Amino acid sequence: MKGDTAVLLRVGRRVEADVNVPVYHSLKAIAHVPLGIYAALTPGEGPLDTERARTLERLGGLIRTARPGLAGLGLSSTALARQDEILARSLAFLDDVLARREFRRAGLEAFTRRMAPLVLGNVRDAARAQLDALHARVAAWRSELGPAEWERLHVVIVAAHMPREGEVTFQYWSRLLREPVEGRRIVYAEGLWEEPRALDLLAQHLLDGSGGEAFFGDFMRMHRDLLADEAREYLPSLLP
Repeated sequence: MKGDTAVLLRVGRRVEADVNVPVYHSLKAIAHVPLGIYAALTPGEGPLDTERARTLERLGGLIRTARPGLAGLGLSSTALARQDEILARSLAFLDDVLARREFRRAGLEAFTRRMAPLVLGNVRDAARAQLDALHARVAAWRSELGPAEWERLHVVIVAAHMPREGEVTFQYWSRLLREPVEGRRIVYAEGLWEEPRALDLLAQHLLDGSGGEAFFGDFMRMHRDLLADEAREYLPSLLP
């Protein structure tokens, strides 16, 4: 497993399958709008400097460009309304900050807390779409393998550091293979880091920690897969 690609290696043959779900990426992109605003205004408060103001103006322009295209994403009416609300509230917050040319942490955190239920709505829909697509592909492969080969199957998940705890595909394979921990039939292949990347990783830990606190009141919430809780809830019905 690597992102949107599932690969089956079997008796010298390599079969690659795309498990990309367009709706997943649409929901993820829009959920990242308020997260991007938070990142642009973190750390600090007070008057906007020129660089931050330009960043917010660019974000506002991207939101205005994106809104007319929402109807073409193929979302349900409920999900479509949620995307429009995320973009509308984000744009209103940006416009207010730009008009004032300053911001306060209290105002930013009030915005993030209001956005959290909308972001989590996208998390729910994205997790289910991703798991459904993966399950369909795995079910087809399982029928080809047969019981004996299936029992010998090993899974390698190539993914980034931050979503390691509760990573959605790891949860899927763990439940499907009845493997509660990593290491026997499931391996999480986290990247190896050189010094500059290690420093970038530290910065990401700090930003994600403050973002988790700002949005969800939990510093560690974004140190695990944001889809983790929804996957944990949905998988028992997908894989009884």
